[in-house]
Amino acid sequence: MNTNKLFVLALTLLMSVASFAQKGSVTKADAYLIKKDYANAKAEIDVAITIEKNAVKSKTWFVRGKIYQAIATSTEDAVTALDAEALDKAIIAYNKVLEMDKETSPNHLIATTNLDGMWGNYINSGGTEYGEGNFESALISFENALKVKPADSVTLLYAGVAAQQAEITDKTLTYYYQMLENEDASTDVLSTLIYLERSEKKNNEKALELVRKAKELYPTETKFGQEEISLLLAMEKVEEAKVKLEVAISEEPDNANLHLNLGVLYDNLGSVKMEEGKKDEARESYSKAKESYLNAVRIDPDNYVGNFNTGVIYVNLAKEYYDEVRDMDLKSYDKYGPAKLAKADKILKEGLPYMEKATSIQPDDIGGLKALQQMYTQLKMMDKAEAILDKVDALEAGQ
Repeated sequence: MNTNKLFVLALTLLMSVASFAQKGSVTKADAYLIKKDYANAKAEIDVAITIEKNAVKSKTWFVRGKIYQAIATSTEDAVTALDAEALDKAIIAYNKVLEMDKETSPNHLIATTNLDGMWGNYINSGGTEYGEGNFESALISFENALKVKPADSVTLLYAGVAAQQAEITDKTLTYYYQMLENEDASTDVLSTLIYLERSEKKNNEKALELVRKAKELYPTETKFGQEEISLLLAMEKVEEAKVKLEVAISEEPDNANLHLNLGVLYDNLGSVKMEEGKKDEARESYSKAKESYLNAVRIDPDNYVGNFNTGVIYVNLAKEYYDEVRDMDLKSYDKYGPAKLAKADKILKEGLPYMEKATSIQPDDIGGLKALQQMYTQLKMMDKAEAILDKVDALEAGQ
């Protein structure tokens, strides 16, 4: 046998063993990281973590966290391509350090700082993308930030808003529901959840559940009470809504918002009945709405919604007669028209002071001004109608 060949073979085997023995060195992994040789750093630490004596040391997990953090946050595609799950692995590694070390230890402190740093970088990146209108990219950054801090209310909000802007409904719901579960949901977040469940998911039952939760969390926020009534009406639970409000009014007779809500209920019901051609029932509902709105205004004379809605309800009561006159033939008009017009004008004039009051409370509200201008026009008060129209034109030109 050729001794030279034997020597070469033995040397090769020795080198292989030596090479294998070098793998799994935490010290070498850290050294490779310092040199920015991420591939070898990764290879070393991946083996090191499988060795029992290394796996029980916080230093091993600390170095692993640093390596995978470097891979996850690199701006070079070749580096990030080393591991698609680098961020997850970095977070797991750092959290192991936090579990294993005392809060005062250097590794614990640095691991905490590094986690905060990663979170901050993703938040900043997401904010930049969002500001540039790249909502899906912003969402990815915010979701990465959530991996670092899964329960952080600010991050959940940013992720939810980005998902909402990107029109990704399911993710919007996911993040906002998590905020609700964590008791961090604002009125705006709850309103969005209600809207999405009602309008996007067509789930009125869930929307109603959310509305009632919102009322519990924010008892002074009146919009949720109005939304509840709207939902109950949409779900044809009118009696439930009415009973609920009447009981509340009996307990708080001087609560203007409760009277307003009852007025809205009867107002909406009147519109439904009118569309169904049930004029007598519609008229009755509108009259009850008027009574509730007037109660609200008596309690709170400077309530814009109360005054505006009172004015509008008079418009609706008068409209029935105006519509009848409009549809008359000449013979019927000669016989009935003037009397019906006089009746309609009388009703409209009764509502005029409330609409005038509403526009004095909010003089720049274009919707209120247009409603007042139409009332003036119908009553042939043309000078006042033109003055309001000029004001509306000026306001719209300034927008």
